[in-house]
Amino acid sequence: MRLPRLSAALYLLAGVVLVGACGGAELQPAATPPGQDMDIPAEVLANPGFEIGEEPWFSMTTEAWGTPFRVSDAVAHSGQHSAFLEMRADPDASGHKVFGVVQEITPGELPEVVSGYYRVEDWTRGTEKQYLQFVVIAIGATGLPGGFPNYQIRYILAGIDEPPFDITNARFIFVGKDEPVEDQWVYFERSFREDFEEAWGDIPDSFTTIRILFEVRYDDKPAGSGEVKADVFYDDLYAGPAGAGPNQAER
Repeated sequence: MRLPRLSAALYLLAGVVLVGACGGAELQPAATPPGQDMDIPAEVLANPGFEIGEEPWFSMTTEAWGTPFRVSDAVAHSGQHSAFLEMRADPDASGHKVFGVVQEITPGELPEVVSGYYRVEDWTRGTEKQYLQFVVIAIGATGLPGGFPNYQIRYILAGIDEPPFDITNARFIFVGKDEPVEDQWVYFERSFREDFEEAWGDIPDSFTTIRILFEVRYDDKPAGSGEVKADVFYDDLYAGPAGAGPNQAER
């Protein structure tokens, strides 16, 4: 697992933080905003393998979000650490809940590629809409139809085979539709810039921020439907130019 550049590590030690927000149509600030103006190539995620702790990754603190992510040394795709999402809901729980890890970047253009690895353990389905996804959001995008405050692509990785709900400022793309494979690392990659242009008809004239969320979640859970449980790990995450990522061997 590759460590970030020295300047990024020094920045993280300085403890500078940024304002985060929810991944839906109405964005809300996180309680403990992480760092943004990092002295690293803006199109590359910082600390992609969680080897130097949590920052600048964070979890949302809105009501829809569950237990915050933790850095784990239990398993890793490479190196010693990964992001751990512990999804739990008892049979009487209802509604929806998101468990995820988030980072914001400020590149000059949309990332060409988003890629990484996930691992699922102890998957217990307690409701129909229980799944993994990653979400890429262009915040403050201009020159696109709809005039939305943000434009999203939600990539379903596993667990469901149709969109879980309607959302006017988002498009769903299915990377996988089956139940998650358990106890092994699974690689994913998408050409985000191409997907964005196809989904929204054009590339934005400008935008302020790209927010990327890696999640496990459930939606529309009826009370009494069953126990929801999963241990999900993400590692070696990347957003940037197609030819510069750490996961080239998987192409």
